[in-house]
Amino acid sequence: MIHFLKYNLIGVVNTLISLLVVWVLYQCFHLNLVLANFLGFVAGAINSYCWNRIWNFKSENKKRTETLRFISVFLFAYLLNLLVLKGCDIYLSDDLANLIPLRISGWISPGYIANILANIVYVLVSYSLFRFWVFAPEKNYQS
Repeated sequence: MIHFLKYNLIGVVNTLISLLVVWVLYQCFHLNLVLANFLGFVAGAINSYCWNRIWNFKSENKKRTETLRFISVFLFAYLLNLLVLKGCDIYLSDDLANLIPLRISGWISPGYIANILANIVYVLVSYSLFRFWVFAPEKNYQS
């Protein structure tokens, strides 16, 4: 149970880091949404790898193998995230979607809402792969 709670705590912190970076880069500095999203996920991924390896999973796996698996999962989950991000951004920016009040206090744009939805996909996919493939003890998989 503690293991599950730690993973979720790290996940919440990663999500907050990612969302904060995206918000600052996209909303404040008007950086391209895709680039802001990617940089947000890189910041969250660095935090995720460090805390999950050291604190949560207390991994003793070979760092090289584990790091390569982590990067593979990150890229796979990120590509899924990107597909959802672009799809939601297009849908939410559509004239029909403007009938729905998507802007709250003028500081959340449809692109940022798309980012939140895409982040949910990323979290669900990456959790499963990190737990059962990346940080699984080496005896549970072939190197």
